[in-house]
Amino acid sequence: MAVSNRDRIHAAFELLGPAMNRFLESTVGVELAATGFEGGWIEILRAVKSQNAHSEKKYSADDPYDSLRMVTDGVPYKFKRGWDPIGKRLSRSDVGRATQLLEVRNKLAHHEGFSNDDASYDLDTISRFLLAIDAPKEAEEVARMRDDVRAIGARQADDRAARKQPSLQAGSDNLPPWREVISPHKDIQSDQFNAAEFAADLYTVANKSGTHKSEYTDPVEFFGRTYLTEGLRDLINRNVARLTNDPNASPVVNLQTNFGGGKTHSMLALWHLASGAKSHEFGDEIAPLAKPLDELPHGVRRVALVGNQMVPGRENDEGGRPNIRTMWGELAWQLGGQEAYEIVEASDRSSTNPGSSLRELFEAYSPAVILIDEWVAYARQLVNATDLPAGDFDTQFTFAQTLTEAARATPGIQVVISIPASANATDGADDVNDEEVGGEYGREALMRLKNVVGRTADQWQPANAHESFEIVRRRIFTAPDAEATAKISNIAKTTVDFYRKHHSDFPSEVRDSAYIDRIKQCYPIHPELFDRLYQDWSTLDRFQRTRGVLQLMNKVVGTLWRAQDPNALILPGTVPLGDADVVSEITKYLTDDFKTIITTDVAGTESVPYRTDTTNELFGKRGVSQRLARAVFMAATPGLHSAHRGAEKPRVFIGTALPGDVPGNFHSALDTLSNSSTYLYMESNRYWYDTQANITRAALDYAAGLNDADVWAEVERRLTASRKNSSHVFTGIHVFPETADVPDETDTRLVVVPMQFTHTARSGELTAKPWAEKLLNSRGSAIRTFKNSIVFLAADEKRARDLDSAVRQHLAWRHVAESADDLGLGGQQTRQAVERRSASDEIVDSRILETFTWALYPEQSYGAEPTFRMEAAQVTGSASDIYARTSAKLGTDIVTVARASGLISMDLTGMLASTWESGHISVDQLLRLYATYPYLPRLQNKDVLLNGLYSVVDDPILWRQNGFAFADAYDAETEKYIGLHLPTDQATLHISDSTLIVKPDIAEAQRQAEIDEAGRQDGRGSDSDDREGSDDRSDGDNGGAGKTVRTDEAKRRFFGSIQLDSTFPAKHFNELLTEVLGHLSADGTLDIRLEVTAENPSGFTDRTRRTVSENAKTLKFDQAEFETN
Repeated sequence: MAVSNRDRIHAAFELLGPAMNRFLESTVGVELAATGFEGGWIEILRAVKSQNAHSEKKYSADDPYDSLRMVTDGVPYKFKRGWDPIGKRLSRSDVGRATQLLEVRNKLAHHEGFSNDDASYDLDTISRFLLAIDAPKEAEEVARMRDDVRAIGARQADDRAARKQPSLQAGSDNLPPWREVISPHKDIQSDQFNAAEFAADLYTVANKSGTHKSEYTDPVEFFGRTYLTEGLRDLINRNVARLTNDPNASPVVNLQTNFGGGKTHSMLALWHLASGAKSHEFGDEIAPLAKPLDELPHGVRRVALVGNQMVPGRENDEGGRPNIRTMWGELAWQLGGQEAYEIVEASDRSSTNPGSSLRELFEAYSPAVILIDEWVAYARQLVNATDLPAGDFDTQFTFAQTLTEAARATPGIQVVISIPASANATDGADDVNDEEVGGEYGREALMRLKNVVGRTADQWQPANAHESFEIVRRRIFTAPDAEATAKISNIAKTTVDFYRKHHSDFPSEVRDSAYIDRIKQCYPIHPELFDRLYQDWSTLDRFQRTRGVLQLMNKVVGTLWRAQDPNALILPGTVPLGDADVVSEITKYLTDDFKTIITTDVAGTESVPYRTDTTNELFGKRGVSQRLARAVFMAATPGLHSAHRGAEKPRVFIGTALPGDVPGNFHSALDTLSNSSTYLYMESNRYWYDTQANITRAALDYAAGLNDADVWAEVERRLTASRKNSSHVFTGIHVFPETADVPDETDTRLVVVPMQFTHTARSGELTAKPWAEKLLNSRGSAIRTFKNSIVFLAADEKRARDLDSAVRQHLAWRHVAESADDLGLGGQQTRQAVERRSASDEIVDSRILETFTWALYPEQSYGAEPTFRMEAAQVTGSASDIYARTSAKLGTDIVTVARASGLISMDLTGMLASTWESGHISVDQLLRLYATYPYLPRLQNKDVLLNGLYSVVDDPILWRQNGFAFADAYDAETEKYIGLHLPTDQATLHISDSTLIVKPDIAEAQRQAEIDEAGRQDGRGSDSDDREGSDDRSDGDNGGAGKTVRTDEAKRRFFGSIQLDSTFPAKHFNELLTEVLGHLSADGTLDIRLEVTAENPSGFTDRTRRTVSENAKTLKFDQAEFETN
């Protein structure tokens, strides 16, 4: 019968119960015995719990439920205030695991099922917890169960392939997919390399236990896949030199690294160097370094002491050992078996420091390398313990000092110790990885060990960042050949060129030429993904820098390979977070909440980014929203609880973009995600996913409940406000008006069509064109006359939907921000609402510019049917002033802002020939014709016509062919024009609405007739004078009865004086010029003088006097001076 996951979980708890009992007896029971309390820890639990209820409940020392409650409920502290022996042995992470295990035990008790992912995770938690409570054998057995579950999952990979999430198609036309350039190792491709095989440790390799493949246990294979970093090269050199009796080589080396910093791999390298294999078997890089060891006649002895696999409270009789009690007893046994053990047997039996016998041991069995790992885990179990076989706490560090001194004194002996790295905090305490140290006792052990080892040990540094990348790349991918190397160089250069082209969207460092080298070194993994893993994810508890990256990238690369990923690089944005295996791997380091966050807001067919891409073609064709969400998750999640949480846009974009992308689309896609996601936060342009749901749902519900009228009113308000400081060519701008609201006048006006009437290629009742036609045909209930004086600005049909959504979001966030107290929002949620309100406000303004992009105007062909048609022109540009942008488009072809006299003449002799057939037309009549008929030019306003008419005087030669004359009126009885003015006349031309525009041939004919008539009159006057002699009279009508007028009585001079309005003198002067001076200048000469008198009771300032005097001098005043009185 097949073993189920429930069976495995049950078996793991069967191992956990007794192990927990032993741990509590050694932790709590020892201190209880010293107080005289009768009974063990189970009696404490019974005493505390009976205070509440269930005093009849039966308790069992081997029941993991009871022992775990001792940890999770703080029972010792409740029993005796201030007493916390468990907290001294277990770290916060360990206590957290105990809480998780209670939940697992409850699931087991309620007969719930366990998926492969759940079982693997739960078994891993039990295994880690067993290690924390000093039960290494049980931990290893549970780990094997975990590996069995993972192996089953691996065999089901092909079945799951059909249900994989769709791959993100963001490939580039000119760059090959990484799959076509480089291949993962076979075990990565086939998902046959599970996580446990990455987690090699010294104990299992040294004892050939566990399930590790030969690449860890076989020296040749191990070095074949090992990247020789500078740090590892240095360590091997030191080791070889010491073993070959170099007096200057390091006798003691401290591998003080961060969690996952490469110490285990380094120790394995030293272990395999002493395997007895010849150096030439180790490969080209290692062989020259190891060659001196070939000359040692008896080889090198080796010892591996792993603290978390040794039990201080139990004698060891495995493998024929004579009940070894201490670490030095185990050291001697591994060096030389029974014979070596006898050298230190006395001190081992008495659990006391071996003293000089240790030096004797080394002298007898050198050369030897002694590797000690997890010493802190071993020593912390001895704190406050006085009767354990391993000896007490102080003896352990006396031994440590003896060990280092004996190694220094004995040629050929090297001791290599791993101690967790720490950094000094401001209070002088050590800030160390809680996962590695474990509780208060662990910290005390670490401090003592550092003090002892630090006196004699040489420090060793792990691989640098570049070397760490190379370690991962070599382990996961095969080496590229020459052709692939050339392709990689081209990909790197093309990618950086893309970053440079869009430099404003990306961090500054990616534009440097050095970044080309980084891409080549990390290929096919993008440097940004490596940076985030090594710099950010490695700060999480339990995420080991090298091993953790290897474990995760194994899943990522294998999944992408099998899904035939088409992308040129593996970026944070292409990490397949829709895959269950990848999610299981990455959430090991996070709380369980993140599984929900991923499926809801990050990846998967039910997620917000997936729905956003499927409903938006602009985003969907390259999976922009999904890649951005994954990039945010990978960049920001590790720092969720830091002071500067969140990832900035450039950091998100560099984790997303590939050549072929349009980075401009990233901004709108990220805004869309921010306004749709439940767990995505944005503050100060930084983005992150939080375990606390945001208030997006409240905003979305409010937005969905808004009426269309609310949206239209907001857009109308903004468009109306935009008129205030706008620069445009229109006499008036009317936003979303009724037909009666738009005056029927000759000057051109812009009408913004209500946004519910959009422009589209299709016709229909709800499109903008029919609405515009209705307004052109009527003004309220009346018929509109001036159809050619109105143009329209309408919304694009597709963009209008985006604008509607943006406005709803803004109104919703505005409501939420203003109602924070009523909604009971917390500080972070209120800040989110305020940020979203501000951001959405800017988005609405930009969407308005993007939406109202169609100019509509009436058009009519001359001589065709009398009806007009509506034409459309797209209005685009970078201007933020929507009306100025519209003016720039219409002010060249559609709205005439200047019309020369020659063109007006062409209009009069062409399309308006029938109206000019009488010989003249008034200015007002011509203006109305321009404003009425769409086949005529659409004049901006009356001034355009007047300026064009005045310009005829600038062409005194060709005006007869391409111009016209003017007259004040036409006398139908005499068929003569009154006040006729030709462009060649010297008198000033004054044009009013009633001024007549006269055909040039008719005007010239009349002028010639007037000249001829004046000549005849001058001739008659001379004859009379001669005839009458000195008679001063002349006949008024051929000597008839007309009244005689004396010449000296004729009016020859005019004088006038007027007081001008001092507020607007120019206005009155213009009227004076037109109505008086114009008439006087036609028949005589003018002498116009302006007299200015100004008074200021307080006296004019020096500045005023200086300015006026200088300006008067420049204007050539005849007299200008200031007086005292």
